[in-house]
Amino acid sequence: MKVGITGASGFLGSAIIEEGKRRGWTIVAFSRRVDRPVSGADEMRSLADPGAIDLNDLNAIIHLAGEPIAALWTKDRKRRIHESRVDLTRDLVESIAAVSRTRRPSVLVSASAIGIYGDRGDDWLDEESDVGFGYLAGVCRDWEGASAPTGKLGVRLVNPRIGLVLGREGFLKRLRMIFKLGLGGRLGRGNQWMSWIHLRDLARLFADCVENEKIQGRVNCVAPNPATNREFTTCYARVLRRKAIFPVPAFLLKRLPWGMGHLFLDSQRVDPVVMKSFGFQWEFPDLESALADVEKVVNWKL
Repeated sequence: MKVGITGASGFLGSAIIEEGKRRGWTIVAFSRRVDRPVSGADEMRSLADPGAIDLNDLNAIIHLAGEPIAALWTKDRKRRIHESRVDLTRDLVESIAAVSRTRRPSVLVSASAIGIYGDRGDDWLDEESDVGFGYLAGVCRDWEGASAPTGKLGVRLVNPRIGLVLGREGFLKRLRMIFKLGLGGRLGRGNQWMSWIHLRDLARLFADCVENEKIQGRVNCVAPNPATNREFTTCYARVLRRKAIFPVPAFLLKRLPWGMGHLFLDSQRVDPVVMKSFGFQWEFPDLESALADVEKVVNWKL
C-alpha cells in the first residue's frame, strides 16, 4: 500500500511509519517543511498550501497533524489547538474531492481523542456514547465533524479516538523525572479514570484501521483495562522503584489558566468495543506490563 501520513514526524507518526514498514507500506510524509526529511518516509509532499495538497495515487491517508495539547493553555493556544485540527482536516477533505474518483484514496483515518466524551466519572464509555461537554469535547466534535463529508466521496472514514499514549516520548517523558526524583503523587483524589494504550499497540491499531475494509466510523483506541489515577500513580512508582507520596490538590489544578485543569482531572473510562469485536489482540493489555516495557527502554538514559 501507498499511505500518506500528516504529522508523520511526531511521536505517534514515527511509530506508525515503523509499523507500516513492517507491513510493506510505501510511506508518503506530508509536512509544511518538505526540506526536512522524515525518518522512514519514501517520499515527502507539502502541506504548505492548503489548496494544493497532492493526494494522487495514495491508497490511504492517516491524518495526525495538530497543535500539541500538552502545553500551557492560553486563549491563543486554545484557538490554535482548535484551528490546526479542524481547518487542516477540512483542507484534506477538499483535496480528496479534487482527486478523480479512480485515483482517490480508499480510506481516510482521521485522528480524534477520547476527550470527546468529556468528564464522565465512573461511567463506561463505548463508541456509541454521547459527546460530552467542555472545551476538549468541543474540539474533538468539530474535528470529527470536519472529516465527516469524506463518506459522501466514496472514501471509507475511520475516526480513531486516542487515549493516553504510553511511550518513550509524550506525557511520560515529562512525568518520568518527577517520579524519579520521588516527587510523584496522585492528582486530586485520584479517582478519575485514565484510559491508556501502549504506543506499539496504537500503531498496530491504526494500521489495522487502514488495512481492514470492515472497520469504519468511531474507534476507541485504548487498552481494555483503564486505571484510576490513583492506580496509575501507584503502578508507575512501583515500576520505577520509587515512592509516590506527594499528591497535587485538585484546587490547585482547577486554578490552572483557561480550564487546563481538565486535562488532569477529567475522568474517561473507555471500552474499545469496536476493536474487541474485530478480535484485536493487545500486546500490552495491562498497565504494569505496558509501563515496564516503556521504562526498560529508557532507564539507562536517566
